[in-house]
Amino acid sequence: MVARLLMGRLVTVMAICLGGGLVALTGPGIMAAGAAGSAGAAGSAGSAKAAGSAKAMGASGPGGLSGSQIRSAASQPAAVVTDTGMGMRTKVGLPAPAMSSAMLAANAAKQGVAAGFVKAMDADSAALSKCADGACPSALPAARTLKATQRAQINGYYCGPATVAEMLAQMGKTFGQRKAAKQLGTNSNGTGWSDGSGYPVPEVLNAHQSRNNYVAVGLPWSPTKHEIKTYEVDLVTDINHKGGVPLAGDAYEVAGGPHLVGHPVNQTIFHWFDIRGYSNSGKTTDYEDSVHGASSIGWAATVPAYSSLPSATIVNIVGARGYDW
Repeated sequence: MVARLLMGRLVTVMAICLGGGLVALTGPGIMAAGAAGSAGAAGSAGSAKAAGSAKAMGASGPGGLSGSQIRSAASQPAAVVTDTGMGMRTKVGLPAPAMSSAMLAANAAKQGVAAGFVKAMDADSAALSKCADGACPSALPAARTLKATQRAQINGYYCGPATVAEMLAQMGKTFGQRKAAKQLGTNSNGTGWSDGSGYPVPEVLNAHQSRNNYVAVGLPWSPTKHEIKTYEVDLVTDINHKGGVPLAGDAYEVAGGPHLVGHPVNQTIFHWFDIRGYSNSGKTTDYEDSVHGASSIGWAATVPAYSSLPSATIVNIVGARGYDW
């Protein structure tokens, strides 16, 4: 892959890594009440029913986009989104990052696939509630978490490379942080959200695995209830399709606002992190944090390797940036 030249991330207050619709939940019937909460399969019957929609998560979708078209959106030119300047101490009033037309179309196609996946599994949930003979379809589990793969970032601005390494490990791929940094275009200011070459994190993820066609979702500083519900659908869909794939969050934490567990709440921090699971039918997000064990970060000892937060809180933390799914 051609090395990327990014305008880096610079946080004037604090930097740890210095980096950085459409579907609503259909109701409580989406998840099977009391379904298994471990990394077990969603069930062969339910999975088969949804396979036509979920196969390759974006192999085709509304508007006739192919999987390769969805995948290629991450490699097409996008707005340069940097985290520089004193104004970055607050994100109040900031809109979602400007998204390329290719990425908007790719995300819309994937959202259509996710809607079909959840609808099919919801139907299985309804069938399950009426079943008494033990030979029933299995719906989406109320909780599921992928393999624990947390890696301590090897320097203060490698949260992006560490996140990519963690995510690829959850998909059975070994990938070092330095190699990831080179392909992401990471520099001493971090890993960008987007630039003139595209979207670094989904682009690199797409280049090294075939389970998922990653796309980026931009969010405003204060996401709406609809955007939170959409994230929950995306989360549950990704964690359950094709053995499960993780998401990447691009945190934009501002002093006094919500922070990831253990991050100093009086500081403004930009940070990539691996989203590896959910509970409470998607209303709680499980994630891992590369700050844990990072010797170059003075407050790393306060950060757990694995944590959970309400999904609404996660969506607010990534507001004014977004997530890749």
